[in-house]
Amino acid sequence: MLKRYQLQRFEDFLKPLKDRPQPGVYFCRMAGYNPEVRSFLQQVLGSRKQIPLLVTGKLQNPDENQLSYFREMLGTDFSLDPGFFDRAFRKWLPRLDNVQRETIIRSLSQTMLDLRAAGKTDNMLKNAYIKFMCWMYYRFEQILHKMGKEPLPKILYDGQLSAHELQMFCVLSDAGCDIALLEPQGDDSYLKLDPGSKYASLFSGAGNGAFPPGFSLQAMAREVQRQQAVDSACRGTTDHVMINGTNTWLTGDLVKDSLKPPAERGNEKNCFYNMFVRIRGVEEKSSYERDLFLWKKQLEEKGRRVLVLDSLPIPTAEEVARAGRCNVQTAGQVVIGLLPALRPTANAKLDGIVRAAFSNLISDMAKENQPVNRIKNRAVYLVCWFNRYFDQLLKGSKEDSMPVLLYFNVCKTAFEALFLRFLARLPVDVLEIYPENIPCCLEDRVLFDRTYPESLHLDKFPASMDDAGFTTVAYHAEQELTETLYQDSGMYRTRQYHKASALPLKTMYEEIAILWDQESPFRPGFEVVDDTVLVPVITAKVSGVKNRDVGEYWSGVRKLLGENTLLVSSCPHWHGMGTDGSFQPVSLIKNKKLERQKIKDSPGYAYSLLREETQEFILDKIQKLLDSGLIKGTFSQGMEYKILAVTLHLDQDIVRMIQRFDFTKKNPKVVVINTRDTICSLEDSIVLAFLHLVGFDVVLFVPTGYQIIEKYYTQPLFTEHQIGDYLYDMQVPPLSSGMTAPREGIFSRFFRRS
Repeated sequence: MLKRYQLQRFEDFLKPLKDRPQPGVYFCRMAGYNPEVRSFLQQVLGSRKQIPLLVTGKLQNPDENQLSYFREMLGTDFSLDPGFFDRAFRKWLPRLDNVQRETIIRSLSQTMLDLRAAGKTDNMLKNAYIKFMCWMYYRFEQILHKMGKEPLPKILYDGQLSAHELQMFCVLSDAGCDIALLEPQGDDSYLKLDPGSKYASLFSGAGNGAFPPGFSLQAMAREVQRQQAVDSACRGTTDHVMINGTNTWLTGDLVKDSLKPPAERGNEKNCFYNMFVRIRGVEEKSSYERDLFLWKKQLEEKGRRVLVLDSLPIPTAEEVARAGRCNVQTAGQVVIGLLPALRPTANAKLDGIVRAAFSNLISDMAKENQPVNRIKNRAVYLVCWFNRYFDQLLKGSKEDSMPVLLYFNVCKTAFEALFLRFLARLPVDVLEIYPENIPCCLEDRVLFDRTYPESLHLDKFPASMDDAGFTTVAYHAEQELTETLYQDSGMYRTRQYHKASALPLKTMYEEIAILWDQESPFRPGFEVVDDTVLVPVITAKVSGVKNRDVGEYWSGVRKLLGENTLLVSSCPHWHGMGTDGSFQPVSLIKNKKLERQKIKDSPGYAYSLLREETQEFILDKIQKLLDSGLIKGTFSQGMEYKILAVTLHLDQDIVRMIQRFDFTKKNPKVVVINTRDTICSLEDSIVLAFLHLVGFDVVLFVPTGYQIIEKYYTQPLFTEHQIGDYLYDMQVPPLSSGMTAPREGIFSRFFRRS
């Protein structure tokens, strides 16, 4: 039997017998935790391919199936005799050699004698013998036949030992096995079994720190295994891993730095020197566009490939499908699952850099304890974007001609920021440049950040000298004055904003007349959020006639009519709209989303004369109407196609009202009057719901109190005001703006009094 020695240093645990301070085994326990313990465990767990290693927790008692097989093989006899043990072991554990078998028998016999000396009965000894034999067969057989041979097998155990477990480990230690007991609950439990530390010695190098909450050797073993798999997947075919010297060589003159050839940036052979820079604002407004264009031209003249992006459109369904499915529970599985989807570069060294960068970023997110689903989603975006821009950026790239990514925007999402950080870990110069000093979510420890105090609004990167104009000082002074006047001042330029969302107002009936002619900024709830105006709108239904006073009723209606008001004096009004047989909306909606370009390219598209932002605004509101499910049958009975047909064939008057609509001025308006026993058409309901979303004030006057439109909606759209008695068959008088009310006849006065 090998002698047990006290472990003095972590590294001795993995040394072969000949290199140890004394040629024996280690049976130690660690009741404390510190970084050295974690590193030691990771090293041992990572060495399981080179050494036989068993990681275990509590040893469960043999179950009935195991006991049944034991009785079938060895019967029920028991004798505390070395010869009996020898026969049993030859049959039960045939892979043991003579030395191993003799060593285990000698140690097991001594254990049994100690139990008898402690007062245990023969039946107790037999039960202990059966338990030890089952444990050796079912738990330790994989390393038992390697006991006493180099490399010595190891056992790592975490938990609170029972007496039988301690006796079992003593037998295994005697046979030639290193054992480390991890004690997350402390050392008191062990000392009750072995007060003098006769069997396992306490290793002082573990310190007195507490184990992490929920500590588990099995969990640590799985994590080490996953990391090894990731490292193996990320390992390139080259012998040397390239490292990046990002920004370590910058002088501060960023234009000159960017033009410097890679060979002049540094001289370490296994290092690539790229730049990762963010520049916000402008140093000189008048020449900014020209300088920007000339700088890009200089890069290209030096043979550099320059990719300019002003946005990163989200991956398409096809791109995501090409990345492949990745059902995972850990960040390591994300890496292993998605690495094969990255396009190969035809350069083994560059492939290794790409894989390492991808793996490191995913690992960084895992260390930040981000949810696995979030890590997976961002990793899929990385793969899709890398594959999408690979040809333009990296295909055929050479070491002496580093490509340049110029992101002419700021990162507004974590997805964009992660993609730029990923590219910055490759042999690519990554520059985020934007002439306005606005918030950006890009952060990285190596990012070089420069901000200029001046801002300039520029819609796109100058693609040619025609775009790269030179502006005068007076022009910029005027722009600055405009920005000062209309920035958070409550004053607004004409058509300053191109996006708006309707904010329904719930009011009293009397408030309709008060708010009706007010501009949006003076209505309650008005706000500008980022680049979108929240436009307070009135959406009301007025039922009945107050005090049965017909003359006053029509006078109130007349007050709401103005030059920007559409009057509908009977229903149905828009019946049959959008029934043009040449228009086929079925192909213009996919996955519940408008195919916008197909719509604009279709022969029946009537809005191409409008400004681009107005077209987009109309399409936004059509999409909003579809998404809301307000019209019954949307995405269940094909109603979406009817909605699209109607909203793409609005009357010219309505389209012009939308075109004129300035979100910070007065709302356009629709007044609907229905005095008859008729209801609105489906087309009426669609048009009114759409105009509400656009930002129109819409009021229905229904003296009969009938439900003239409600049946088409899945939820109430109009706030109803019951103002008086219901009257029927009223005649709508001339209601042109400014017309006085007709003189009442005797019968009108009579019925009003009644």
